[in-house]
Parts: sequence; structure tokens; C-alpha cells
Amino acid sequence: MGRGAVGPPSRYSRRVVANVDRLRRAKGLTVGELLSRAGMTKSYYQSRAGLSLPYNTNDLEALATALGVTPEEVASPESASRVGMRVPARPLAERVRRLVASQGAADGDLLDHLAGIDPALADSARALLSAETNTVVLDEEVLRLIAHWADVPGEYLIDYTDEAVTDRTEAELELRDAMRAAGASAVHFRALGQMSPDALRAIARSLRGGPPAT
Repeated sequence: MGRGAVGPPSRYSRRVVANVDRLRRAKGLTVGELLSRAGMTKSYYQSRAGLSLPYNTNDLEALATALGVTPEEVASPESASRVGMRVPARPLAERVRRLVASQGAADGDLLDHLAGIDPALADSARALLSAETNTVVLDEEVLRLIAHWADVPGEYLIDYTDEAVTDRTEAELELRDAMRAAGASAVHFRALGQMSPDALRAIARSLRGGPPAT
């Protein structure tokens, strides 16, 4: 059976891309030097580094040779002291701002919270929110802490291609908005149990006084 079209980059794929970046910088190589050593064209590399297509095992071996490390080190981002992820900047920044709004807060409130934990984390979040490039490399811990601050599952930011997590989380955020508009107090969504996204949206519509869905 033939393989279907390549979908959005997985969490692992994004980590590997960021790991290649990390190892390249650690070795003091420019991108051009890495490509020359690995025998890759610029367009081929950019399609992988830009998350349009994934690296294959031959790529990982060539990159490892160019970097002077083992293929296992390239392919095992978990071995790094901090786990970096290359992510698309605009859609992820939009999600972060959606979470900030759901808290009735401003970007500065989130950045102050992160700075109180580690100024480097705040700098990383600031880089995401102000990014003018298509992708950025972030420490996964930043995304996890933002999700925790906003009381949503970490996967909403860390594994943002998971459609089920996205649907449920955005339904929860709709309910949060409706509660705020109705003057209700905050709710911790873990208390909502296994309510479906449709049920959460129905509650939100009820709070807004809207008609039931047909």
C-alpha cells in the first residue's frame, strides 16, 4: 500500500530539527559549512529545517558525519540537557495569545510570570511572540509552563498537531470566555471530567443566551 501525503511535523520530528541546530552551533559551524560537509543542497536542507518535510535516516547519518557525532546522538534529542523544538512561529504565537486572552491577561503578565521562574524562559517566549521568521526554536519547558499557567493541557502547545486535544481545549476556552462574559468565577477545567467538546460548547452557548445548535 502506498504511503499518503506527509502530514504536519510530529513532536519528535520538530525535536530532531532543533537538535541538529543545537549540535551545529555547539560545533561552531555555519549552515553553509554543515551543508558542504553533509553533501546537502540548500533547498533540500531548508525544506527539512523549515518543517515542510522530515529528515530520513540517510540524512541523519550524513548530518552526524558532518557534525562529528553518532547518528544516535542526532536522532536522540532527549539526550540533550534541555529539549528544544523547532516550531512554526505564527500559529503557535496565536495559540499563546489565545491562552493569554483566556486568562483576561496581557502578554506582559505571562512574560513576568515566566521571568519569575527563569528570565531565559521569558526571553524565549518573547522571541516567539515577536518572531518575524517562519519558525523558531523553543525550549519545550517554556511551552509546558505556559500551558500550566493557562490551565490547559501541555499538548495544546507541545503537540499542537493533535486534533483531538486542539478541539477539546478550544471548546474549553470558549466556555471560559462565556463564563467571563457572564460574570462567572473561574473554573479549573480538570473538574469538567470527560465532557465532550460539543457539550462544552453547548454550555458556552447557554451562558451567552444563544440558541441551541441544530
